[in-house]
Amino acid sequence: MDNESADEVIACLGDERRIFHYYRDRYSLGLLGQLARQAGGQLPLNQLRQSSCAGLLQKPRLHQMLASLGKQALSEAFIAGHDHDPQQEAFVLGIARWGGGSYRARRRQQTSRPGCNLVLQLNLSRRHDADYARLGCAPGLFNYRGHPVSGKRNTLAWARIDLDWASDSALIEEIQSDWIRDVAWLAERLQRKLRRGAQLDSPAKLYRLDCSIRTALDYCRQTLATYRPLWDEAMLWAAIGFIRDELGVAQIYYHSEQSGRLLKRITGGLPPRSLYAELPRRFCFKETQEFPEFLLREAQVRKELKSHPDLSLFHFGMDSQLA
Repeated sequence: MDNESADEVIACLGDERRIFHYYRDRYSLGLLGQLARQAGGQLPLNQLRQSSCAGLLQKPRLHQMLASLGKQALSEAFIAGHDHDPQQEAFVLGIARWGGGSYRARRRQQTSRPGCNLVLQLNLSRRHDADYARLGCAPGLFNYRGHPVSGKRNTLAWARIDLDWASDSALIEEIQSDWIRDVAWLAERLQRKLRRGAQLDSPAKLYRLDCSIRTALDYCRQTLATYRPLWDEAMLWAAIGFIRDELGVAQIYYHSEQSGRLLKRITGGLPPRSLYAELPRRFCFKETQEFPEFLLREAQVRKELKSHPDLSLFHFGMDSQLA
């Protein structure tokens, strides 16, 4: 999208959005609620079991919930009544702009077409920041400033989004987390220090930390245990809600590993394949070779499709989930 359109969205919505609560597998309840709404408020279970979203019913949380439903149809009200978890985590969503500029800059910024992306940031809460402060370092230690992270908060993850209003469609370019990767790296280095004879109360002396190895390891273990199991699905569910509910866009596309590598011209290290294979399938995205029209306008995209006729990405449409 162009810079002006992106800036207009940010000006209308504000660069810092709302509190976003998430617990493991919450997206499955959210998708069922959307399906029930799409079906007129009531969703017969036999229809759901025969759809491409039948896998949602395999979640342990859904097993327990549906056991109390019996043979009744699934309703939005029933789902809303079960949408809670005492262990849910709070995040703050922020939005920003990323990309634009010269061709050389675009290669570095990894956008699929000229222009910029909207960025939805999943920022950590003040409760997390109180634990983080014990490390004795500046905010944003595990955020790389060459990435689209917040300048105000510690960013757990982000999603880059390209929009085309004319075709009512959006492309999720990437989902990524510096924080999880770098905290895991720090934990491994601290463990290595201990194996080499360092004491738990010795200074950490890594990553500009001003604390002991014990304090740093406690932070790493707590952070990884809390956020590593859910950051990717929390980020994708937040992005889907932002695109549909805030922007009013119905058709959502998501890169496959191959389409992202080719169209974004990634030549270095590749992101985890699970983010561009397992994750979209868990959310009932369907693999498709029908690319969004706004990408097909680009000569570079058409060139890649000609060279790779089997190239596909993922699609998530309001009108196709029960098919």
